[in-house]
Formats: sequence, structure tokens, C-alpha cells
Amino acid sequence: MRRLLPLVAAVLLIAPAAAQERAKNMLSVRGGATFAHLQVTLGSLRAATETRTGYHIEVADEVLLHRSLPLYVETGIGFTSAGGAYRGLAIRPMYLQVPLLLNVRIRLGRRLDLIPAAGAWYAVGLGGKIRSSGAWYDLFGPHGALRRSDFGIRLALGVEWRRIQLRAGCDVGCLNTLSEEYTLPSDPDGDLTKFRFDGFRSRNLSVGIGYRF
Repeated sequence: MRRLLPLVAAVLLIAPAAAQERAKNMLSVRGGATFAHLQVTLGSLRAATETRTGYHIEVADEVLLHRSLPLYVETGIGFTSAGGAYRGLAIRPMYLQVPLLLNVRIRLGRRLDLIPAAGAWYAVGLGGKIRSSGAWYDLFGPHGALRRSDFGIRLALGVEWRRIQLRAGCDVGCLNTLSEEYTLPSDPDGDLTKFRFDGFRSRNLSVGIGYRF
């Protein structure tokens, strides 16, 4: 007991000092590769498209929730490419994405942090193309294959050394983004109907590097 009391006292003295070192607001720029595919529904069956390699760029802002806890709310804005390919169809959408995450900064060393994060994101389709029968068509629009809005959850894990960040994440889309009004000019019956598609949901893995200002 006599040994425990000094230890508890030391922790209580160190905790406020550590809390004072936490930045209240941090701005970061990140970019890297994205490995995307679509989870498709074929009647009663589920399948995944081939993976498409793309890229992502984002600006993120982290705000400290409480000075005594290493918890941050992260939001920002980013650009990402997604999609996939399936039996001659190539789907290449581009999205503007806004995340809302809860980050935990775990101090591993004086200048080394482990940063797990979880939360949600909302995305708006900016543009993109779908290739069918050798021709390219717009993905979004009155007769486009995809709805513009998407929403999902994100899990991520990052490491920050000094101000350099390495981060990996997984985005799981929760909405069916396949448009019911989709047709192609060359196929009035709808090119996707021959595969019996009735649902698309996005799945993205990402790895990247960033810098905190």
C-alpha cells in the first residue's frame, strides 16, 4: 500500500501535464491508393466485382474533445475514386467525401502515436464513366447507372511519427447506389438487367501517407 500511494500520486501529477501537451486543433493533408470493388446483388445471390485501383486525396481537421482525454473528432473533405469491373462492365465513379470520425491518439513514445478511428462518411458523385460493349457512358444523371449519394461506415488505423502519418482504412457503403432508371443508349432494355443486378454497395480499402501541420 505504501508503494501504491506514491505511484497513484505520480500518475495524477503526470496526467494534467500530458493533457496540456495535446493540441486542440490539428490540420492534416493525406493521399494514397484506394482498392475498390462493389458488392453486387444478383437476384438472391451476392457477389463482388473485380477490384479497381484508384486514389484518394483529403484534408482532415481533428478537434480535441476534452483536455484530459486523447479523443478527437475528425472531419474534413476528400476526393476518392471507386468502382469495379464485372464481365465486361467497367464502373469508374469519382466522389466528393465528407467523413465524421472519432479518433483516439494513443501515445507510444515521445513523438509516436497510434491512432485508431471509427465513424461514418457521406459521399456525392462528381462524375465517372461506365464501359459497356466497348463504349463509355456517364455514370450519373437522369439515365445514369448510379445514384449520386452514398453513405457508409469507416474503420481506420494510423501511425504518426513526428508529423508524418501512415494510415490504412476500410469504407463500407450502406446504401444501394444502383439506379432503377438505368439504361444505355445502345441497349434500351438496360445493359445491367442481363446480369440481373438489383443492388450495388461500395467497398473500399485505402492506404496512404499524410502530414500534420
